[in-house]
Amino acid sequence: MRQNKTKHPYAAIEHRVIDSDAFADMKYSSRSLLLLIARQLTKDNNGHLQATFSYLRRFGFSENTISRAIRELISHGMIYRSRSGGYQLGAAQYAVTWLSIKNKKGLYLNGFVPCAWRHWTPTKKNSTPKKEVYPPQKR
Repeated sequence: MRQNKTKHPYAAIEHRVIDSDAFADMKYSSRSLLLLIARQLTKDNNGHLQATFSYLRRFGFSENTISRAIRELISHGMIYRSRSGGYQLGAAQYAVTWLSIKNKKGLYLNGFVPCAWRHWTPTKKNSTPKKEVYPPQKR
């Protein structure tokens, strides 16, 4: 049987990630950012992925949208911030949680949880309490 090999790289997100409740709960901008982060993956660079404005503005992202999407991706267990960035530190770096991290040099991984999206639970939304009529009316 002949294998179908492609000469072109591709971005892959496992079906179990896409089918998860955590993925379904995320906003479209977060899902788009996850795709662009996964696009950077090679066989050994997980943990060294970036989400910089200079790269993402071409895809219509604003700095605020990037920040919100990163927070949502982290809170839903899709990505992990493996190195903080900042002035004179370079860009922050991230890892997708469904893959292992092979090149750990320079990364902070004490809080990395493999497949963290599996542990995501929805937060309770504040609902407006029902109005009660005082004194209770008899029927």
